[in-house]
Amino acid sequence: MHSGCKRNVLRSPDIYRDCVKQSPPNIRGALFFTLSRAKIFQLYRLMNTTKKGIRLLAETCQRKGIRKVVFSPGSRSAPMVIAFSQIPEIECLVIPDERVAGYFALGLAQQLQETVAVVCTSGTAVLNLSPAVCEAYYQNVPLLLLTADRPYGAVSRGENQAIMQEGIFGVHVVYDVSIDGDAEDENDLKELYAQVSTAIDETSNGYVGPVQVNVHLSEPLYKTTEEEFSFAWDETHDTSSNEFIPLKDLQRIKNGFSNIEKKMLIVGMREYNADFNAQIQKLSERKDVVIVYENISNVKLPEGVWNADACITAMEEDAEIDLIPDVVITFGKQIISKKLKQFLNEKPVVHWDVPPGSSIGRNWEMFGEMLDRIEPINETQFLHAITETEENNESNFKKDWQQLSKHADELSKKYFSKNAYNDLKVMETLVKSYPDNSNIQYGNSTPIRYSNFFQHKNSLTVNANRGTSGIDGCLSTAAGSAYCNKGITVCVLGDVSFFYDSNALWNNYLSPDLRIIIINNNGGSIFRLLDGPSKVNEFENFFETRHELTAKHLASMYGLPYYFCALQNELEETLKTFYEPSTHAKILEIKTDGVQSAEAYKQYFKFLKQGN
Repeated sequence: MHSGCKRNVLRSPDIYRDCVKQSPPNIRGALFFTLSRAKIFQLYRLMNTTKKGIRLLAETCQRKGIRKVVFSPGSRSAPMVIAFSQIPEIECLVIPDERVAGYFALGLAQQLQETVAVVCTSGTAVLNLSPAVCEAYYQNVPLLLLTADRPYGAVSRGENQAIMQEGIFGVHVVYDVSIDGDAEDENDLKELYAQVSTAIDETSNGYVGPVQVNVHLSEPLYKTTEEEFSFAWDETHDTSSNEFIPLKDLQRIKNGFSNIEKKMLIVGMREYNADFNAQIQKLSERKDVVIVYENISNVKLPEGVWNADACITAMEEDAEIDLIPDVVITFGKQIISKKLKQFLNEKPVVHWDVPPGSSIGRNWEMFGEMLDRIEPINETQFLHAITETEENNESNFKKDWQQLSKHADELSKKYFSKNAYNDLKVMETLVKSYPDNSNIQYGNSTPIRYSNFFQHKNSLTVNANRGTSGIDGCLSTAAGSAYCNKGITVCVLGDVSFFYDSNALWNNYLSPDLRIIIINNNGGSIFRLLDGPSKVNEFENFFETRHELTAKHLASMYGLPYYFCALQNELEETLKTFYEPSTHAKILEIKTDGVQSAEAYKQYFKFLKQGN
């Protein structure tokens, strides 16, 4: 019946509608997923859902600037599928696995820097969005989660796929609301419009992040109509705000900054922003300011300090007191370097935290107790304020850090020039190979940490899921990022991350410009780098996730070109053509020895410590 319906639907909208009505729920979902999006939309636009509340929901999303919606197939969400498919301005993408769908949407929103909606059916489908929701919350990525739900009271009646969905994401959303998708009369529709409009605004108003709209829906779910739907739109409804720093606080910032001799600015993870980079570049030229950044900061500062891990390891004990800042100002999001955080932790420093964009409400006490609490709301204002202060030309703080950075860089180059084939050598080779203007998406654990040891080209942008730093969803996020990115997207991740998120390949939207690089050392070798796990009995069984798997058959199943390397010369030769244009995404699997790689990592820091 499935294939027969599919053949007929390509010829006749009437037959398609009859086919959908007569099919059981699981087939309906399969039909929606199987048919091409363009043909489905062309056919569906003849009809719309009879549920006025859902039509209003979809139209409100369009009016408030939502341009992409990611769906996972299911019955309870069918009215939303039908309603959104009527709107030409909104692109609808269908991904069967809800966990992948959530991360894919996160990748879209990360690149577009705008709110992306995610629609799923009721029950445990909603819970599968949780990892992506947490990542979006801590990474400050705006997602609108439209979770279809059973009618009010369904849980107490023991209905199928009925769980307590209201507020299900707890503190990991910035706002949540439940609406009546069956709303019909004028007053109920006005209330629904206000609720949805506020929810969309809340994704990027104040603390940027995910918002849940739980949509209660009763049957029938697939009933459609040709009737027009009109609504008296309140175009003035807007709950967004433009916050700014009060003048008295600006003056306090200026005075505080001017009176401090040793100033350190740390730029954490953030998207590329030309205005921010221009301001931070200007500050980096001052003699009294040290700016520490990472590849994931997406800034390039000739006078800045990078590879903080190497600097702190190579630091001589008697020089430490002179290198401790009086004030630390953190910009952006998470910082990768654990050694940097440990170095500054519990030190008597003043800490000002400047959240990215308008993500107010964050109070990071990253370095022990925050001796001076300030909540600058406008990042641009804050930067202008401290840039206008008078420079302290007698300070040697920047000079001392630059000398340390140069020394650490020389030691690193010396060590890596003699380094044998292992994970570190592979990362060094990869970083040199990335095509200009590429978007690099790093997986968590060793790939993102190792990447910090090598400077990237100025034209590259670097991203990673460092909100929660989990391995789940790294490939799915890269797939979403690649879908809306105009250049090559390179996803570099470990074998455990890849296999854990391999459903990301079950995806009709894999960009032909996506390049997936797997560093396969047969398990989670990052635990070999940590003192605690390596001392536990049965270490390999409980921490390393040892395996003998390869990606070869997965690549074959999904029809993707597959490359394999196990030697340095093989890797260098393969990379010469790996980034060339293709009709499909490509997978490169690089085989290394986890034990040797972990030892090379330890020897690197031993070499830095000894200073030879």
